[in-house]
Amino acid sequence: MTAASEAIHHPPWGLPAGSRLAERRLVNGARILAIEVPTARQVRLVAAAGVGYLDEPATLPGLAHLLEHTLFLGSACHPHLGDFAAWIGDQGGRYNAHTDETVTDVHLTLPPVAAAAGLERLLDIVVRPQLARDRIAREVEVIEAEFQARLADPALHRQAALSRLYLPSHPARHCHHGHRQSLGADIDRLHAALSGFHDTHYRAERLSLVMLGPQPLERQLDQLAVAAASIPAGGGHLPKRTWRWAPPARVQWCLADGHGPTTPTLELLWPLPVMLTAMQRQACEHLVHALCDGELAATLQCHEAITDLTASLVPDADPAALLLSLELTPAGHQRVETVLATCQARMQCLATHLATDRLSVAPPSTPDHDLDDWPKALARRLAAGQSAVPRSPTEGPNAEDVNELASWLTTEPCRVLEQSPVSTAMNDIVAETRTPFRHCHLNGVSARAWPCRAPPSIEYRGLLSDSSPPIPGLIEDSDTLALWWGGGPPLADAFLGLAWPAPVAGQPTRLTRWKQRTLALRQAAAAHGLVLTLGSDGRGDWLLGRGEASRLESCLAQALAAWHPHDVAETAAPTPDGLLAQRLLARLESQPPPVHTGDRRLLVWAGGSLSAAEARTRCRRLIDSLPSTLPEAQAAAPSPLPHALPAAGDITDWPIQWLTPQGDDQALMLQVDAPDDSAASSALFQLLAQCHDAAFQQGLRQRQGLGYAAAVRYREADGWPRLGYVVQSPHADVATLRQAVCDFLASQGVALAQLDNTTFSHRRASLAAAWGAPETNTEALSGTWQALRRQKGQLAPWESQREALAALTPDQLRDLANALVTGALPGQWWAHAPSL
Repeated sequence: MTAASEAIHHPPWGLPAGSRLAERRLVNGARILAIEVPTARQVRLVAAAGVGYLDEPATLPGLAHLLEHTLFLGSACHPHLGDFAAWIGDQGGRYNAHTDETVTDVHLTLPPVAAAAGLERLLDIVVRPQLARDRIAREVEVIEAEFQARLADPALHRQAALSRLYLPSHPARHCHHGHRQSLGADIDRLHAALSGFHDTHYRAERLSLVMLGPQPLERQLDQLAVAAASIPAGGGHLPKRTWRWAPPARVQWCLADGHGPTTPTLELLWPLPVMLTAMQRQACEHLVHALCDGELAATLQCHEAITDLTASLVPDADPAALLLSLELTPAGHQRVETVLATCQARMQCLATHLATDRLSVAPPSTPDHDLDDWPKALARRLAAGQSAVPRSPTEGPNAEDVNELASWLTTEPCRVLEQSPVSTAMNDIVAETRTPFRHCHLNGVSARAWPCRAPPSIEYRGLLSDSSPPIPGLIEDSDTLALWWGGGPPLADAFLGLAWPAPVAGQPTRLTRWKQRTLALRQAAAAHGLVLTLGSDGRGDWLLGRGEASRLESCLAQALAAWHPHDVAETAAPTPDGLLAQRLLARLESQPPPVHTGDRRLLVWAGGSLSAAEARTRCRRLIDSLPSTLPEAQAAAPSPLPHALPAAGDITDWPIQWLTPQGDDQALMLQVDAPDDSAASSALFQLLAQCHDAAFQQGLRQRQGLGYAAAVRYREADGWPRLGYVVQSPHADVATLRQAVCDFLASQGVALAQLDNTTFSHRRASLAAAWGAPETNTEALSGTWQALRRQKGQLAPWESQREALAALTPDQLRDLANALVTGALPGQWWAHAPSL
């Protein structure tokens, strides 16, 4: 008997029909969770350890992060450098890892046929890493380079400012990323510390394993139990977490000079009791839902004070806190005291209603789980000693529990973190990250709160019946309208999407302002179980709604009324988060594709519980109600965008675009566009990325030491396939990096893509696992909608993808690689160099 406790089955809300999950704790203390999702195309594997950077020795900050890096430098059964990455690439999978305060996780995504081998390799690197001395010194330099690059990342500075709200004695007060100075140059000492840290914490009592895939639940449990039973015990109990919060205060912070414009933000944090009961956690989720019901957003937007508002319960592990985060307009920044008073008054009101059982808000609805992120969150909960899927309270409301929480929220002042776009008022600096900040004491609310406004109302509208529904497909096709009906996922509710031509000029600003105007509406809709998604790209603007059919039209009409085609004035974009390499890769999706096939018609797609007759009626009412907006947009259909073709035969001479200086690193990306947006091109580009990625990383990062970030990534821009060869370096200049990329392609670009029939079939099968039928209703809805917008004329686009993939040959992949190397494909360079 391998289980210390019987499997616990939870209702799998938010998962596709037929899904099951079970949680089990083994005799050695390891926790496992199996999740059967019949529609899953791929397997997700996660190993998490209940240890993070708060547990590392005070004398070696960054040790937990360094250990995460060294897990991938060779293991007992696969000792060679790069073995793990190469194997994952051969399967067409992907992997990553993350270290936070209390948990470290490693996660893989693989084809189902590779699940058993993937589980073996995952346990091998997590439980039995080599930790070779000769590889540690080089990884310290990687950590150092990454730290220097993170100094240009707003997320690092936000964390540094947040730490000023913690007790000076608490380990969370300090920076734990790690760098050359914090880790030191004594490799023997560092090796001993890494080994001891791993031996102490990476034990069965601290480890969890999660598998999500299409395999039967019982088979998953058996595989996980066998694998986890081999993990050595001895980790003991999880560390006891202590109170971190200093007395209530307000910290204002900003980015250092030279890091570009930022959007001012205001964050309010209410610390909660260190251990929440099930009833208290449920009450907190209701509070989060109530903060985002549209009332607070409508109040603040009435005074043009915010562009966005979100609320959440964080962190998931104790101690928890309620977080309310606002993006401020310039007007809101000038009246920040009143904004702050309004938010505090709203929380006081909600907490008082919570204590008197008068919190009039419906339980938050559970959306479809993200099958990539959700298993990671569950693994982290298990590793932290919690149940993976928190159970709802089995008993009636516990007045004592809820009153304790309400009292805490009404008597314990919130902490305030305020980001300013300027540094003139800052009088201090966080030494390690050089983050300017100003520490203020809270002396009560000095401004009067704005009166509350009701959120937008969502009206009921009657439904029609359709005695003879047509076959799903294009049911109205004219010079001005293409109306599609049915063919979507089997939903109990309705969906309705509209897309129309819109000017390409000013597209980002127009979408931002549209989202700003509809913030309260979208939150009010979500409170009624409806989801509104707004979008804009080079093909036009669009709106997709899903939810109760009788309310859906009212939501869409209000959202369309808030859209204005003349919002084209460009505004300064805020500094994005992440490494330079990540920002460069984001350009692959944000830049328009080389060709657009403009369509001046309005596109509508409806289905679910809406009949064909109902779809026609609602479509016409929505169009007729907006004569002053949509007709203007139809007259401004986007025209084809010419692509700047490279110089023939030499990719070194392709045009180059320079990013505004945002840090001290050099960075370079080669962007390569597909010749068309067909399913065949998409498949070939993804296969080529798989062939090149591991070798590119090993050649530029590990063998030549040019940069700590080197990767080949596949992305799409409005459905157009693209590749990005990106490298970031703290020392090599752009010319050196460009030559290294060109040398790699010239020497290995074609050779790596010359696959024999067996290998090609294996890679193609792996891609087929990622491409098949949708895993969730949300994916089916989104995928079909975007295919219709791209004039593919298919209600099941994955079927044509599968056919195109099956028809591919090894010669086509080789020819594509040769076209890239010889400069026959369109593309360009992106580069970044620090300011002088």
